[in-house]
Amino acid sequence: MEVAANCSLRVKRPLLDPRFEGYKLSLEPLPCYQLELDAAVAEVKLRDDQYTLEHMHAFGMYNYLHCDSWYQDSVYYIDTLGRIMNLTVMLDTALGKPREVFRLPTDLTACDNRLCASIHFTSSTWVTLSDGTGRLYVIGTGERGNSASEKWEIMFNEELGDPFIIIHSISLLNAEEHSIATLLLRIEKEELDMKGSGFYVSLEWVTISKKNKDKKKYEIIKRDILCGKSVPHYAAIEPDGNGLMIVSYKSFTFVQAGQDLEENMDEDMSEKIKEPLYYWQQTEDDLTVTIRLPEE
Repeated sequence: MEVAANCSLRVKRPLLDPRFEGYKLSLEPLPCYQLELDAAVAEVKLRDDQYTLEHMHAFGMYNYLHCDSWYQDSVYYIDTLGRIMNLTVMLDTALGKPREVFRLPTDLTACDNRLCASIHFTSSTWVTLSDGTGRLYVIGTGERGNSASEKWEIMFNEELGDPFIIIHSISLLNAEEHSIATLLLRIEKEELDMKGSGFYVSLEWVTISKKNKDKKKYEIIKRDILCGKSVPHYAAIEPDGNGLMIVSYKSFTFVQAGQDLEENMDEDMSEKIKEPLYYWQQTEDDLTVTIRLPEE
């Protein structure tokens, strides 16, 4: 197993301003909005077996209101009907009427062992979505905020095992292919080491891609899993998609280093066609073993 590199953050004193006198608290009132909803927010309570520090940190204090960092006047929530609802800040003291932009194709209440549904706004036209049951959706949205071009369409969806929440995602585009990289968080039961809470934190780094020259669907090309003993304060995929940045009380270790699926297939084929070390044949009286010696 490979341990992720640890790096201590150190202050660069030349960057400090010796004349800085500190921040001053603004006395202006914060905007506060109140709105009647026709369906409640899809809140998921922790079960009795989930009252650990890790579960509370990851799921117990979850913010069900999702801010779109690409369109900062828009916020979203998921209601009990499985609808993704959008709210737009019209004025400093007013919200627009909630509008449905997407509806999950599955009934959330049918799954007992589920987590809260989660959304991450990958780019200005892409969204990653977890329904809380273990299924990941990659959705093309068009230009959000523009009702004429906005259309939420499922481009990929697949069951990925135990329920998870999405904590980060990025979109990578080059001349040959388009990829979506996502970072998923789970709290798993510890089977071997029962010290502490009996649970550990699992981060799964999933890359989904489609080559531009092909008309095939998006598919998973890489999966990496890291394990640790504390929920990260911050975790994100680096902008170039080649690494992770994790800020955590305890370190994380790679337990499954993923490779491109095509590379794995090539390696498997090369192993299958290797020349055998020896040949043997047997009769009632003799056993013959033939070993090929390397040529000089």
